[in-house]
Amino acid sequence: MFHTMTIQLPEKVYQQVTQAARLSQQSAELIILRSLNYTLPPLLDEIPVQYQPDVFPLLSMDDHTLQEEAQRTFPADQWHIYETLLAQKKSAPLTKEDEQLFAQLRHEADVVMFRRSYAAVLLKRRGHALPTLQELQQGASA
Repeated sequence: MFHTMTIQLPEKVYQQVTQAARLSQQSAELIILRSLNYTLPPLLDEIPVQYQPDVFPLLSMDDHTLQEEAQRTFPADQWHIYETLLAQKKSAPLTKEDEQLFAQLRHEADVVMFRRSYAAVLLKRRGHALPTLQELQQGASA
């Protein structure tokens, strides 16, 4: 399904679009459509609904803040508690309090993961190079 939208372009953008269309022998419409597909931020639809309010604010962050967010980690002390509860849960049922703490820590870890991932996607869309897996592993061991 397609929709029609009329927009006003500044002269410079109009010239860029028409020149790109002419040089690539494609329609101006196709050039604009491909540009929009590449530059629009990805929708939050792929993120579970319960995490969307935590991730949505990233859309308005500047690049520096997104880079900080992409490098954010789950606190080591909380991760240790989570791992301990996970190990206990495998051998016996947790108490109600421990189950609540486990669920809370799991949610917080998921929020960090979704925010980091989405920040990386937004940075890539904005033209930033993302670190390779090797660079990430070296950074973690430093």
